[in-house]
Amino acid sequence: MSKPNVLVFVPHDLGDFLPAYGVPVTAPNTERLAGEGVVCTNHFAVGTVCSPSRGGLMTGCYPHTTKFMGLVHRGWALDTENYPTIPMQMRAAGWQTCLFGGQHEHPDPKKLGYDHVELPGEKGEKNYIENGVRDAVAWLRSEAAKEKPFYLSIGSGEVHRFGLKPSGWERDCYSYPDPADVAVPPWLPDTPEIRLELSQFYGAINHFDREVGKVLGALDETGLADNTIVIVTTDHGASFIHGKATVYDGGTKIACIWRWPQGLPSGRRCGALTSHVDFMSTLAELCGFETPEYQEGQSFAARLKGDGGGEREYVFAEKNYTNYYDPTRFARSKNYKYISKGLQTSIFDFQIPEMELSHHDFRSHRDVYEFYSNLRCREEFYDIQADPGELLNLIDDPAFSAELAKHRAALNDHLEKTDDPFRHLVNDLDMQADGYPMARPQRK
Repeated sequence: MSKPNVLVFVPHDLGDFLPAYGVPVTAPNTERLAGEGVVCTNHFAVGTVCSPSRGGLMTGCYPHTTKFMGLVHRGWALDTENYPTIPMQMRAAGWQTCLFGGQHEHPDPKKLGYDHVELPGEKGEKNYIENGVRDAVAWLRSEAAKEKPFYLSIGSGEVHRFGLKPSGWERDCYSYPDPADVAVPPWLPDTPEIRLELSQFYGAINHFDREVGKVLGALDETGLADNTIVIVTTDHGASFIHGKATVYDGGTKIACIWRWPQGLPSGRRCGALTSHVDFMSTLAELCGFETPEYQEGQSFAARLKGDGGGEREYVFAEKNYTNYYDPTRFARSKNYKYISKGLQTSIFDFQIPEMELSHHDFRSHRDVYEFYSNLRCREEFYDIQADPGELLNLIDDPAFSAELAKHRAALNDHLEKTDDPFRHLVNDLDMQADGYPMARPQRK
């Protein structure tokens, strides 16, 4: 078999809001990919905002390892000289590498290992999905796409919120369902404002999906589809409270769909725990290129194929810098999650601007404030099966002491193995644990 092509969609902020994950959004093209490929049902980001998470996907290393712990537009950049990316490794092994639409790992995309770069911003356009897809489809139909195998990444502004005051998803090309028809996930309160925003979000996803269909059509037309690995994933969770910029599942559990007609089964659901840090090693095994010895992921190629293979007992992720410093780590098994925080906080303490300026801001909506605990804490522990919304902190429940000890030990082992400076973090300036209840008690 000849070397496969690789085509990756990495939109912003998608979470796992796709039909393949039980969400009633209209997205027939990603649904088609799921039916023709493999759906990773327990896939996780390594970060809570775009740049660190994307850096983990690109390098097979955790953000603290590469020191890429904040957003590019706030002055961070992936250290590609010491931590080569997937396109750098694949280019060295004989693939041509292309970027269309956008990225958020480095101010200079050429430093990421791309031979061919076309960004809407260079043409005076916004980074809407249709602009990157237009250029990608034109390239796929050109002779260049047949010269040698390719790695092609399509980035986009969708499905990020656009604008602020209030922030939302408002474009004329979006078609919104009735708010009554959306499904409110267990980590969000069911309020009119949340339903309105979910409806808008569904509209952005539907538009993204239409553009995915154009690329799939180009692969079919050119005869490239059978030997092209198509991947749809994202950087982190959806832009809602308890989602994006948090370490809860709403912020870190994400879509991950792989289709490769010549090499992977169709209609398969992979329930193993998988992580963005595993992407490089997985692609390397499927495609046949070398990975750096220091990379920290483990391949789940055998799991994609249905051949068994090793399975993670835990996935790990971290938060460092967003618009603020809030160092946090977690260890998650299939049934439980343990969260360790450098600061004593509650969900209300650090909100990125798009949350504070959304329709559902907790300061304006008592129902949102009442939905979550307002007690500040340093540790959290959740029974994911019984409490998928991660709303009941079991850290002091003796019935879970054994599981808590296992997960604490797993996280500590991870911190040691990856030389994470979080294990040495000291903070003697804790915020008051019951500050919110004193200032604004919850109703009884």
